[in-house]
Amino acid sequence: MDSKHHILRSFDAFPKVPPSNQVRTTRGSISSIFTYVFLFFLIWVEIGGYIDGFIDYQFSVDDVIRTSLFLNMDITVASPCKSLQVDVRDSTADRMLAEEKLNFQGLPNAMPWEMYQKTKEVVSPKLEDILANSLGAKFVIEGQRQNDDLPYCRIFGTLPVNRVRGSLYITGKGFGSTFLRSQPQTLNFTHQITEFSFGDFYPFFDNPLDMTYQVTEENAHTFQYKLSVIPTQYEKLGVDIDTTQYAMSLYESSRKYVSGIFVQYDFEPIKMIVAERRLSFWHFLIKLVTIIGGIWIVCKWCYRVLEKLLSIALGKDVLRRGEEKKEGGLLDSLDEETFEKI
Repeated sequence: MDSKHHILRSFDAFPKVPPSNQVRTTRGSISSIFTYVFLFFLIWVEIGGYIDGFIDYQFSVDDVIRTSLFLNMDITVASPCKSLQVDVRDSTADRMLAEEKLNFQGLPNAMPWEMYQKTKEVVSPKLEDILANSLGAKFVIEGQRQNDDLPYCRIFGTLPVNRVRGSLYITGKGFGSTFLRSQPQTLNFTHQITEFSFGDFYPFFDNPLDMTYQVTEENAHTFQYKLSVIPTQYEKLGVDIDTTQYAMSLYESSRKYVSGIFVQYDFEPIKMIVAERRLSFWHFLIKLVTIIGGIWIVCKWCYRVLEKLLSIALGKDVLRRGEEKKEGGLLDSLDEETFEKI
């Protein structure tokens, strides 16, 4: 009977865990603490990311039919208003007399140059900044002329343009005529661009040409801008903002072409959507459990590898100092009297 009790006492229905998990060491405690702290930090970051959401960028074919949109501009040119004209032409052979919509205001001096940049670093705006600056506005006057004889001319206003390839010209009056060729010394196309955008007018949006300038010492000088315009939609918390972005390149020449400021623009057939998204709760939960499980397994393997390397470098006797071993199996804590009752 005693032999049967001994066999049953020594029997353990559960498989033995690895010896490294049967020994309590200072190293193991420290590694466990670091693992728990790291997992807590990771869970906190993931929960914060789930609450805040993420920014999703997508491109799609622009399926909204738009026949026209607005061109908003505010440009100051270093020439008198009486010597300048503005025209808009597009690929449909439609020509607009922009002077009927734009305002020409003569100025004695240019705007303060320190407000403008010659070269501007292109930075993608944040969705929060777009929503914070999405206050629309419009020019309340149009077709007005003031102080045509002053040396600087501010040209500003909104033009309705066809949504096709087109060009905006700021040249001397009589573009291509004898007047322009006979008096090039009277026209200088140094300019400051305060605003140049397409679509609804949002004065606080930062476009690539906004607050930039170009300077030339020559009167017969050509500035040619080429713009590629992309419709853009911003979405957050149920708020949608439809506007545009554009990429810009600048070419200059002297005494080769007709002097002036030429802006060629073209509209891309694609649309960019910038939206704030959130994972579903179940997707987030599965992701969180997967990450925690993966980190836990990796930490265990790293600890085992470290123990192996230390045992090789320092020897097992050194590593065993201060160990607290667990003795016995599952049934070892039962005394004889209790075992008899079982």
